[in-house]
Amino acid sequence: MIPALLTLLALVDAAFCGFRDAAGRNPRIEKRAYFLRAIRRGALTGLAAVAALAALTFAVLWLAPDAAGLWVDLLAAGHRMVLVYGAYATLVCAALLVYALPHHDARVLASVMILGPFTMMRPWVLAAGALFAALRAARAETAALALASALAIGLIERVLGRGWRDRPPGSFQGS
Repeated sequence: MIPALLTLLALVDAAFCGFRDAAGRNPRIEKRAYFLRAIRRGALTGLAAVAALAALTFAVLWLAPDAAGLWVDLLAAGHRMVLVYGAYATLVCAALLVYALPHHDARVLASVMILGPFTMMRPWVLAAGALFAALRAARAETAALALASALAIGLIERVLGRGWRDRPPGSFQGS
């Protein structure tokens, strides 16, 4: 269950990264297809990162002399990461529910109080979850995998933004 929860959190985070990366970059009024493509691009980038992390984890498990003990330690570390990332995700989802309300003031409050600041806190939350898992890990492999996973997921937004940095000012992707 822990690997599935971490995968789900990573994919949803990556999809949001895709949306945030595209937001404000297209001057058209109708942007539904544009944003759906951006979300899909983010989710696919997240899927690639999760697949690479899974392959790395399986390789480390394959080479470990005590794979069962390492697996138990990885699950414990994953549980600690889910606690941190799950709390963050719960607050963001609550803000999105408030944002979905038809009241303008509630939407502004959700953006100003939670969505904006929590977007800026994302790298710190990723680091906190990884450090919480790594510092309490019984094995070095677990600590390294926890830190590598946070780094990989943290780089998704930067990878998605590369396409924009290479464009001339004022250009945008069509919807």
